[in-house]
Amino acid sequence: VVIIVFILDVLDYPIENRFVFRCLRSIILCQFSGEIGNFFGEKNIALAKKAIEKAGLYIVQKEDLNRLAEVAADAYRDYPLHNWFMGGKYDEIASKLLMQISLKTMTEDAVIYADSDEINGFAAWLPFGFTGNKAIPFLLSGGLKLILHSGLGIINRLSAYENYAMGLKKEYTCNYDWYLFNLSIKKDAQGEGIASKLMRPMLQFCDDERMVAYLETNKEANVSLYQHYDFQLEEQKLVPKSNVMHYAMTRTPGTKMK
Repeated sequence: VVIIVFILDVLDYPIENRFVFRCLRSIILCQFSGEIGNFFGEKNIALAKKAIEKAGLYIVQKEDLNRLAEVAADAYRDYPLHNWFMGGKYDEIASKLLMQISLKTMTEDAVIYADSDEINGFAAWLPFGFTGNKAIPFLLSGGLKLILHSGLGIINRLSAYENYAMGLKKEYTCNYDWYLFNLSIKKDAQGEGIASKLMRPMLQFCDDERMVAYLETNKEANVSLYQHYDFQLEEQKLVPKSNVMHYAMTRTPGTKMK
């Protein structure tokens, strides 16, 4: 049944004639997204990296992770969600630690690349089947250090947010998506076209592979940025027990980028 659904889905029929097959595919993937993701994940990551390299972008290495964390900490200065994680006030050390830990836990399972080896900006995408970071790898990758610096409260807020965010992702894509986990540009390099340079090749790959792209942002000004790449706003509401607005966005494959 899975094979039939996917064959019919990729046939070049008008969208309305394929609607029932798209629905069936979503139902199947909601039931088996974990198994399918594990089975095809490595192949999809390799294909995505090949597409990124073909576009002339730099696939980051493990030794680059500290520099990535510095870029992200700079980009997320005064970002509402990070301020909430830190208890209401921006903490550069905690923000950098958080990004180091997150990137370390997903290095093998993500496509992480930069504009160049100078790393003025980078993007991190996770393949379909991703349901969130696991607790043990998070702690072993530096989570204990983060707790010692910021207290247990930050772990409670991180956990609550991830459960909420991943629940929305599953609701809108059944976890059959390429998930933009992070897009960070150095503040002094913003406005130079780096975001477009990072986004377009991966979105073209999603189009070629007929994959939905998914992201969330917590800053209203970013919504129009992603709409420029044909992401659609699916939902906006406050993160539970916070004053942080959450914007969930999806992009259908094959849409024409502006």
